[in-house]
Amino acid sequence: MNVAIEDLAAVNFTLVRYNGNKSLPLPKVTGSRQSLVVYLPVPDYVYAMLPPSNGQSPCRDQITFKVTPVFFNIGINEMATLAETLGYCKEQHRSNFDNFDRLKRYHIMYKKIPLPSSKNDESSPGKTCFIQSPPPSAIKESSVSEQVISNMLDKMEELLRVNSSKNVKILHVAEDITRAVGGLRVTSCKSAKDRTAMAVTLEQARVLQQEFHLPAGNIQNVLDVMRSEGTRLENTMKNIGRRKFAFNLPQVMALPQQYRPPNGSYGKAQS
Repeated sequence: MNVAIEDLAAVNFTLVRYNGNKSLPLPKVTGSRQSLVVYLPVPDYVYAMLPPSNGQSPCRDQITFKVTPVFFNIGINEMATLAETLGYCKEQHRSNFDNFDRLKRYHIMYKKIPLPSSKNDESSPGKTCFIQSPPPSAIKESSVSEQVISNMLDKMEELLRVNSSKNVKILHVAEDITRAVGGLRVTSCKSAKDRTAMAVTLEQARVLQQEFHLPAGNIQNVLDVMRSEGTRLENTMKNIGRRKFAFNLPQVMALPQQYRPPNGSYGKAQS
């Protein structure tokens, strides 16, 4: 995964203006692994939302950019318990710190982007993923201030320095920072269905609490419903032919409390 992240940092993404009346064409990838270019066809209304860059008109036919990828990893299963017991977590810790430094450098650049402030709150930067002056219905202006984002970065650094056992709060703060700066994020474990399902449903519950006022006392019930009745079991069905998460009881007990599936949703299954 670290190698993939390093490679992604070198990929050039190019927005290609598409004026046709037919369905939108598919993206195209060219080049070698060391020099990949991904061409992304976009309709005219996207260009109306883009700010000028380096003095160029936003109406030019192609715009090229790169992404800043970061990767945080916290082992949560029984193998992670063993690794922590034997002291084999130095590489994970070093990787998380390296990516935290990259995230901090990105935030320094992010603060310099002249994006519009919220009309309702002049103290709010209103930064929404490099989009400037779109129609009012196109985006939801961010209400997260620079100070709040800086505080979250400080919190992540504090959590990294503590380096406690299965410190999943690092992942939670990473999720919050990514949403605050308008970034994109992916969650995945080795098989992308069992531990991933626990993490995705937990994030959904956290979003419900933070943005839709879900009472804290209802979070566990919401988690149980999403994990026993939700779409993540459809994912396991497509993957292994069973609507069961591939955990046994000792494996479940090794997971942090918030990542444990409800009774009846897991069982012996080929992962």
